[in-house]
Amino acid sequence: MSTRRGIAALLSLALAGCATGYGSQGYRGGYYEKAATAKMQWVYFSGNGYVTADVISKYGLYRCAELAQAQHKPHFVIYERLVDAARDRPADAPNTGLIGNKPFAAALLMTLDEPRYGSKSTQQVLDELESFVHPQSAKATP
Repeated sequence: MSTRRGIAALLSLALAGCATGYGSQGYRGGYYEKAATAKMQWVYFSGNGYVTADVISKYGLYRCAELAQAQHKPHFVIYERLVDAARDRPADAPNTGLIGNKPFAAALLMTLDEPRYGSKSTQQVLDELESFVHPQSAKATP
């Protein structure tokens, strides 16, 4: 019986290593972006079958904050669709779903110099999700 438990534990560890991690698009998933309008861009995060939609949604939101930080913008707003942006209906999180039984998140990102209705603080999102997205660096900090 203990041999079976050992095999099951090793299999669980092996499969956990297959889960989509945070990073640019690769064979296990990841983020990528493309231009949508002059002021907005689509941010996508795809996962594999070993990760949940909730994880992919958090990764997508974190990527939006990273992009806002790279553009030196202290705030950003996300929308689920272009029509939501036209109607100024911000979203709390990226739109998530499944494509071929694999989780996928998409957000239309607009970076901002000033806060406004529905916007998020770039630094606050980065701070709140840092230990989730990069758990190794959180463990390394004394």
